[in-house]
Amino acid sequence: MAENAIEMLGITKTFPGIVANDNVDLIVKENEILALLGENGAGKSTLMSILFGSYDADSGVINIRGKKVNIKDPNDATALGIGMVHQHFKLVHNYTVTENIVLGIEPTNKLGMLDMATAEKRVAELSEQYGFHVNPKDRIEDITVGMQQRVEILKTLYRNADIIILDEPTAVLTPQEIDELMEIIRRLKAEGKTIILITHKLKEIKAVAERCTVLRRGKTIGTVNVANVTEQQLAEMMVGRAVKFEIDKAPACPGNVVLSLKDISVKNSRGQIAVNNLSLDVSAGKILGIAGVDGNGQSELIFAITGMLPLQSGKIFLNGQDISNYSIRKRIEVGIGHVPEDRQKHGIVGPFTVAENIVLKNYYKAPYTHHGCLIDSKAMKKIADSLISEFDIRTGEGSSTLTESMSGGNQQKVIVAREINLSPQVLIIAQPTRGLDVGAIENIRKRIISERDKGRAIC
Repeated sequence: MAENAIEMLGITKTFPGIVANDNVDLIVKENEILALLGENGAGKSTLMSILFGSYDADSGVINIRGKKVNIKDPNDATALGIGMVHQHFKLVHNYTVTENIVLGIEPTNKLGMLDMATAEKRVAELSEQYGFHVNPKDRIEDITVGMQQRVEILKTLYRNADIIILDEPTAVLTPQEIDELMEIIRRLKAEGKTIILITHKLKEIKAVAERCTVLRRGKTIGTVNVANVTEQQLAEMMVGRAVKFEIDKAPACPGNVVLSLKDISVKNSRGQIAVNNLSLDVSAGKILGIAGVDGNGQSELIFAITGMLPLQSGKIFLNGQDISNYSIRKRIEVGIGHVPEDRQKHGIVGPFTVAENIVLKNYYKAPYTHHGCLIDSKAMKKIADSLISEFDIRTGEGSSTLTESMSGGNQQKVIVAREINLSPQVLIIAQPTRGLDVGAIENIRKRIISERDKGRAIC
């Protein structure tokens, strides 16, 4: 067997207005864990999408175990033993675990009928073998995000993948789930798998990877042995400058209570009480943190404050005014901003441009609309261009770039930029740095502190 499992040589891929991969080389040894590190928009996911057959490279060569291959689509990649777990899961929520895993390769019996019993048995065996503890009969909509990710990994194993690409696998996981995933990755290596780990999180690279290849603005910066470098050195390779991991901040100077919740109860999508008789106050000039394992009511609490779920009981007050029955638009207008935890579902409209997403919440007001009906595209472009520069949003064609074509981290920057630009009295932020590189995390944290110091109430 060849020493190198993968050789990607001279890979170039361009999109309108941007070179995503610029003559990139990537070498992955057999049965190693290689980290692929880079800032938002560096070209990591594009490179792996080429390896998995989702994109065609403009130029370059791919060798798998010493043999040149032409990967035209994911079916070719699957046939070569390559599997990919995408950052945004590709699961059908009302299907069972097994139905998702076998989708497209459904097993049949001798009569040509669907044989789910055999499939469930195989899924259970794989789950037991790798310590996943996944129930083959559970529906995706009823299991945690961490379990959903295990289902995605099981999909690759069910298809006999021995090269597994994990694209930002910990972006939506709790610390405990991250630890469990790191152990799963070690177990996959022990089973002889070759792993490519795309991540921004330096601690995870130090925890499991043997080597790390760094991309910056589409170019290969270098490959290092993880044991021989510090997290600080990796961060500097990634963003091209020194990065502060701790943010300097002055003590908070809290003012009056801005947001007040009085004995609120909220039901989840299954009709169960997720928030039970909760009261809390958020003051101006203060950041209130809310922590908890996913599924313990944080999402429902945010949805209730922002108007996305009704209250079962209790009241919500903004500056003493009862807003419990206000619509979502009305809450935005009186000063509630919201950075959602699911950016693609609740934060952006993918087919809209960056400019359109920037003004998504106030497009009907001056200066973006005249006489209540005429959109001023120049005004939209002006504010979008300003925020693109201020928040270092990496786009291909400036403010006219379709948001769905951008990396997840840059989509997140669009949302954060929009919400801060609205200057809300209360800023509700769920996972503000999810999917961001260390440089972007540093900048976003500074902006949140700056908003606090301007007297915003932040939760």
